[in-house]
Amino acid sequence: MVIHFIIETEVLLTKDRLIKRIRAAAKAQCPHKIKDALSLEIRLFDDMPLDIADCQIKRTYAEKGLIRPVNVSIFQPRLHHIQQALHAIADRAHLQIVDLRVSQFYSMRPRIEIILNTIGDGTKTLTN
Repeated sequence: MVIHFIIETEVLLTKDRLIKRIRAAAKAQCPHKIKDALSLEIRLFDDMPLDIADCQIKRTYAEKGLIRPVNVSIFQPRLHHIQQALHAIADRAHLQIVDLRVSQFYSMRPRIEIILNTIGDGTKTLTN
């Protein structure tokens, strides 16, 4: 099963609102709890800085993913918030995620894309 959703972000998006949006989007696509191992891909699209947005060549490169942000401190909290929100559809999301990819990009439309894919048939049990 593949779950793919996009969360539009704005400058003043709080942690709680982000988590609520992710939970709602996840539950809308997957109303039951997932027991399988999970592959999680997160694509963070940050607001394009003015020095890049104002230059047509830099903006084109950024839109193609050739110029990308290097803010490790930004994606760590977001990753934690996403995992916390995914508890709505996977009780043990922090243990069920066995494959993780986080990518950062610039965009004129800031957003977070989350792609969750189940791995296996759910017959394995998880232990603490």
